[in-house]
Amino acid sequence: MKLWVSLALFGTLFTSVLAKPHHLPSFPDQCGRHPAQSCSAAANQTANSCCVEKKAGLFLLSQFWDVHAGYEDSWTIHGLWNDFCNGSYPSNCDPSRSYTNITEVLVSRRAFKLLQDMNNDWPNSAGHVDDFWSHEWNKHGTCMSTFEPGCYEKKDPFQGMIDYFNTTMKLHKKYNIYKALKRHGIVPGHKYSTSKVQKVIKKEFGMLPDLRCTTEGHLVETWMYFHVNGPVKRMDIVPTLNNNATNCNSTLIYPTKYPNDTANPKIW
Repeated sequence: MKLWVSLALFGTLFTSVLAKPHHLPSFPDQCGRHPAQSCSAAANQTANSCCVEKKAGLFLLSQFWDVHAGYEDSWTIHGLWNDFCNGSYPSNCDPSRSYTNITEVLVSRRAFKLLQDMNNDWPNSAGHVDDFWSHEWNKHGTCMSTFEPGCYEKKDPFQGMIDYFNTTMKLHKKYNIYKALKRHGIVPGHKYSTSKVQKVIKKEFGMLPDLRCTTEGHLVETWMYFHVNGPVKRMDIVPTLNNNATNCNSTLIYPTKYPNDTANPKIW
């Protein structure tokens, strides 16, 4: 009888231990379960700027449909930006953390997977990826308070930058525009109603996108707006509406990539 009770008690304790990680998620940023939402009244009352973006808390994930860069079945990244809650935005907020050697830093920190992902999904059609990545970090990433060195235990000057790129890559994969549109029959090489493209993206991701077109009516970029709960790297996203903002006409062209590409595919 005692043995049976002991085994039953051990089973209960063992089950409880296994269950804890599911019910008690770990937050390494030490900001607790329910940090303030950016652009809220609570954000202004939060003293710790490592746990909330207090001023520039409206975020914008910008993705390119660049016909001269990236895979033919994937959008690419332009950047992750933060705006003040009144529509204006900060830029180049910390010259002391303006870097030009992004690849070198990532290699030195052995962030090889991140570097490979960035080369694949955050390209520059001109080929100068470090210039492109540096511009995005220096102009936008340095303005995000939750990526500042003081938010890290070792006050590492590079960890915030690495987290900025890593977070942007994860958001890009989470909001896969190409696959979302394709699921609804919207593929490159055709014309579509602008409102239809917007509605599909909203249905898939809960965000009404700001579609950007060239003067010729070609779809070239998508902006998706949101707030965040707590540090940006948590990716605790709160979608926002943009009142159907777009510079596209009522009908847009979703062009195919690499038109009239004259590169010789011959293997030497």
